[in-house]
Amino acid sequence: MSEIRFPYPGVPTLEIPDRNLMGVFSPPLLDTGLSEEDVLASALAAPVAAPSLAKALEGKRSVLIVSDDHHRPTPVRSMLPPVLSAIAAAGIPESAVEIIMALGSHRLMTRQEMREKLGGAIVDRFRVTNHEWTNPENLYFAGRVPPGIDVWVNRKMREFDFIVGLGQIMPMDVCGFTGGSNIIIPGLCGPKTSADFHWVRVGLAAGDVIGKRDNPIRTAIDNSAMAAGLDAILNVVLDGEGRICGAVYGHPVEAHRRGIARALEAHTVTLPAKADIVVADGFPFDIEFWQVNKALDNASLAVRDGGAVIIVSPCTEGLSVTHGEVIRRVGYRPKREILDLVEQGAFTHRVAAVHMIQVAEATFEKNVECILVTDGIPAAELRDVHLSHAPDPQTALATAFRRAGPDAHVAVLRRASETLPLIQER
Repeated sequence: MSEIRFPYPGVPTLEIPDRNLMGVFSPPLLDTGLSEEDVLASALAAPVAAPSLAKALEGKRSVLIVSDDHHRPTPVRSMLPPVLSAIAAAGIPESAVEIIMALGSHRLMTRQEMREKLGGAIVDRFRVTNHEWTNPENLYFAGRVPPGIDVWVNRKMREFDFIVGLGQIMPMDVCGFTGGSNIIIPGLCGPKTSADFHWVRVGLAAGDVIGKRDNPIRTAIDNSAMAAGLDAILNVVLDGEGRICGAVYGHPVEAHRRGIARALEAHTVTLPAKADIVVADGFPFDIEFWQVNKALDNASLAVRDGGAVIIVSPCTEGLSVTHGEVIRRVGYRPKREILDLVEQGAFTHRVAAVHMIQVAEATFEKNVECILVTDGIPAAELRDVHLSHAPDPQTALATAFRRAGPDAHVAVLRRASETLPLIQER
């Protein structure tokens, strides 16, 4: 019998019979031989398809630093010091520097969350703001890009001389990888732009997007961010313990492309076959099911049709703070039904429909049961939105065995939200 422990206080261990356990798969630990500070310094010293940060800042009078938000584990508080040092060396006063949190369509960050993300001393010294994506007065029109996306972004992007985005590169469903131009689209864009680019994803299979840099959604994001005026990015890659194991600085598209090779090293795991049951934790993406859905997306690549996925996560803020109302009203359901509801005007923000289609593709379309082990969403609420609930991992596994059979093969994906499972070719 193998014991599986989860990275959450109070969640009991899971016992899996050895004869059923296919394996426990975790993102690898990658040793660079350098400190995190040196990894960042090396990236800044070797800009990709762009001038150095020091050179780019020559003659500039103001800088906008765009940081990803509390929904990402990016160690921005470690990334900011060398960037701020370069800005100071260029003679740009702190009063001409602003840090804006790229929320996408997430809720506003609190001041305390900003301090935890950026560092208290930095929040005390610099102006730090949220991207208020629901307020049209905060947006400006940056143009139209293929395939017909109107680019509405935060108006501050035209008020600063230099814009640099800070983020993390890892595989994800919606556009292949996080990082790069994502810091602006959807990070600093308006709801219509976010809905339009997300909608490009609807006609594509998840397997053609997750872990693929070149895809129609990524192209739309890059085109939009460049039209909006993003000048440069500093992106990191994190290993299986959340340590910086790679970094790139430079052109938003080319530096991102360079960083993906390291991201694939850091996030890919290989399974011998698809499992009948996948057990996945969402760590460190556990704020709400909207975020934990990344674990379901990735687990769906590792489970056979007709199987089961067990997601273990606290989901501390429920289904979704900003989109929970429509999820509860509509409920997760097959893709065709969601598309029909979009046509009927059931969604104020089509981004929510895209999220629900992603869940549908991982569950209904594959006849896969999603069993959620969480204290953050009541069992009755999960049943109402057509997801299963279990009070603990062992009960969830028993439910999955009843579905998949006593001889079912079980794969465990640790940090599943950032793990890209590949199936070994026979």
